Amino acid sequence: MDQTTSHALEASYVQTFEHGNAGRPAIAAGSPPLLSIDGLTVVLADRPETRLLDAVRFEVRKGEFFALVGESGSGKSVLCSTIMGVATSELRCLGDIHIEGRPLTDVDRRLRAMIYQQPSLYLNPVRSIGFQIRETVQMIGGLSKREASERAADLLCDVGIDDPRETMRKYPHEMSGGMNQRVMIAMALAMKPKLLIADEPTSALDVTTQKQILDLLERLRSDMAILFVTHDLGVALQRSDRIGVLYAGQLVEIGCADLVARTPLHPYTRALFSAVPPLSAQPRRLHSPAGSLPDPTQRQAGCNFASRCSGTMDICRHTRPALQGIPQQVVACHNLEA
Repeated sequence: MDQTTSHALEASYVQTFEHGNAGRPAIAAGSPPLLSIDGLTVVLADRPETRLLDAVRFEVRKGEFFALVGESGSGKSVLCSTIMGVATSELRCLGDIHIEGRPLTDVDRRLRAMIYQQPSLYLNPVRSIGFQIRETVQMIGGLSKREASERAADLLCDVGIDDPRETMRKYPHEMSGGMNQRVMIAMALAMKPKLLIADEPTSALDVTTQKQILDLLERLRSDMAILFVTHDLGVALQRSDRIGVLYAGQLVEIGCADLVARTPLHPYTRALFSAVPPLSAQPRRLHSPAGSLPDPTQRQAGCNFASRCSGTMDICRHTRPALQGIPQQVVACHNLEA
């Protein structure tokens, strides 16, 4: 990728980032992490040499919006399901996950909640919206049906639904995708979670509804930590405090959103930038790295991106790079050492 193309793209997205982050409260430096992941490795139980996640390590603090980006197959959904404790029996998890300093196995399940990509797959089509939220509230809080109905109406108000009583009488097929996604968020909030995982919650929505959902998450973030999984690099830069770039099961770069916008360090992060259409009216040819994501069963000992990188050295093929750099931005790349 030539320097001119890179800088033009950076400038466009830096402007977007600065506009989106205006007035956003800073995360307290040095505050203890709400979510801490250290050396998380997920393998197939019957083929332990096949790693879906490889030594993933990062932290998320209360009030932080942490965006996780990467192409399909990089391991984002596996990471989310592992944090939620719902990974399938075919997988074996190694490493440590802590929430508020406690191991995941010792943490109340209600401290974490997840919003899924397609609410229509998770809402019961033959039950009313009110029944489904009431059921969640009663299961968690042990409330009576009347108390649960009041709580359900309050939750729907909290997510911006103007007529909660009428909405509670409706069924999922009578609602738009954006309204159903709000219902899913309301059900997640019913648990009063400390950690909210949003797995591509806006990818199936139109841009207007997408903005409404993102604005809603922005309002909620002060009371929790948000792990936001997305393919949309623009959304990640504009909304997040920090960005983690996941490739083939490895975190290859983590940094403050403004630093990643101005100076993406890993070749894969730069490739993601170069594949995004420019915000300006000036057209240009989009770039993408040659090859494709390596199959988990055929990954080599070295850098997973080596076969697609134009700067590959001998060390890249046999030695896995570790994350290094300043606290605000770390990258796993041997070229940085060179």
